[in-house]
Amino acid sequence: MTLNYQESEPIILGSGELYLGKVENPETADETTIETALKNVGAIESGATLSYKPTIQNVKAANRGHIMSFVTDEEVTFDCGILTWKLDNLANLAPATVEEDKVKGTKKIKIGRKGMIPVNYLRFVHKKKDGTGDIIVNIYKAQAVNGFQFAFSEKPTVVNYEFTALSDKNGNLVEIIETFPTEG
Repeated sequence: MTLNYQESEPIILGSGELYLGKVENPETADETTIETALKNVGAIESGATLSYKPTIQNVKAANRGHIMSFVTDEEVTFDCGILTWKLDNLANLAPATVEEDKVKGTKKIKIGRKGMIPVNYLRFVHKKKDGTGDIIVNIYKAQAVNGFQFAFSEKPTVVNYEFTALSDKNGNLVEIIETFPTEG
């Protein structure tokens, strides 16, 4: 048997851009509809993390030992810290209303009315450092279930966005797309 050495692949390094928006029927929406709904939420502090955590059921036989494993539950989370301040973005994280009074020059967000946590279409776009394309993370239905906090101090305030993926109608939690130069 001859084993071949794997050619070098691009190294993922750095952050990207985070987009959120409300998309009706995200599983069937076309790309134009999705892009129109998505808004960039700001500068990311030090990167982002996509986590997949399966719950495994092991099957053991008395006479053969461990014979099979299968997934009984799955959890996908996405988190990053946003450095730039925009009050409206908090409405993506909690049941809230945003009110703007242009005459008085004020904007208010009211949080605490209880209710459903907003469901967002989440898209994260990472540009490969070698310029060969992007890595795109799409979560059709994402909810920020961990709340948020502000630290008013001498350091920049970072709002931690942590989302949990809800499954689409086919049971999918996340879609990861890699783009690369086409041949020809």
